[in-house]
Amino acid sequence: MRVGAMAGSAILAAMMGASVLWAQQTAPMSDAEINKEAETARSMYKASKLVDALPLYEDLHKRQPDNNEWREGLAMSLLAGAVNRSPAELVAARDRAHKLLLDAKAAGDNSNLLTVILEKMEAPVQAAPAGPVSPGLEAYQRAEKAFSGGDLPGALKGYEEAAAADPKLYEAPLYAGDMEFKQDHYAAADLWYAKAAAINPNRETAFRYWGDCLMKQGDPQQAEGKFIEAVIAEPYTRTTRVGLKQWADLTHAILMGPAIALPARATTDEKGNTNITMDPSTIGNPTGSATLAYSIGPTVWKQGLFQKTYPTETQYRHSLAEEAQTIRVALSTLTKVPPEKMDGTWRTLAELDKDGMLECWILLDHADQGIAQDYVAYRAAHRELLRAYIAKYDVHPK
Repeated sequence: MRVGAMAGSAILAAMMGASVLWAQQTAPMSDAEINKEAETARSMYKASKLVDALPLYEDLHKRQPDNNEWREGLAMSLLAGAVNRSPAELVAARDRAHKLLLDAKAAGDNSNLLTVILEKMEAPVQAAPAGPVSPGLEAYQRAEKAFSGGDLPGALKGYEEAAAADPKLYEAPLYAGDMEFKQDHYAAADLWYAKAAAINPNRETAFRYWGDCLMKQGDPQQAEGKFIEAVIAEPYTRTTRVGLKQWADLTHAILMGPAIALPARATTDEKGNTNITMDPSTIGNPTGSATLAYSIGPTVWKQGLFQKTYPTETQYRHSLAEEAQTIRVALSTLTKVPPEKMDGTWRTLAELDKDGMLECWILLDHADQGIAQDYVAYRAAHRELLRAYIAKYDVHPK
């Protein structure tokens, strides 16, 4: 599933030719003629000849504007095209493609591919480096041009040259692997994906592509590991879990985090008063003490413990340290409560804490925007533990 380069460099391809086509093709076409044009467009799309396919998708979309296949084919053709276009043309093409994909989503397309493309498009775009084009980037641009024209061997050669010229250019080995993958050279693709992952193990794309490649080779066990690595690399994007979900669907596994429902945290009103909401059903419950302890945790952190724990931060936020400590304080009130008298939430949290994976659950299955800020530092020291957590608690073979 290759979307990174296309979504990262939106191109206005053959726009003038397409404008002429709109003017010329006003005569009605029979269903047979439309079907023939559609098959030609599909063939070009499958062969990665997206520039050539653009006029066909323009015409098909004009004739059937509510057809999602034509919307998406036109969007991908716009995003794929050639180089050397003006910045204004690039922005116009990207904006138009984005709208087409949003229209497709609004019309009911919730596919994994559409999700991935939209997320890539909506991510912040990094500014191009100033100064002359490096040899690596020049080779990369040649590769992109070859790819958009359907020349997969030529694109592979360009990506190889880019990787040799700039060993830190993540996209070069990533898309070299993709070119091998598209030509069914799966073992060769594996090597390229491994190189990309080694350049930056904290980007998910190479792992996800690698997992797809291993599935093509009939190795779901190794593929699972790569899809898990993708989640560890970038757990807070929609795209990152797509590969693992597709793997689960194919292997009939179930993806589901622990069934935990924590009580509401204390809140502070405009006057500075602390408000605690207690479920009446917890009164007299053996785990009621844990519920109360957890609920009042934020008040302690807001009153100074956050600043002591994070001295370089000037504004309070919900943090990993707060959540983990608050849960552990709550669990400490239950030391004399037999497991069979605990509800599922506290019993599962106690098991996670015993396994040393409480922080893993908080970060991967319970994070909010505040907690997510602590993920990178935790991952740097606990990557293997995160792997083990996902394999044990999130993936359930049938």
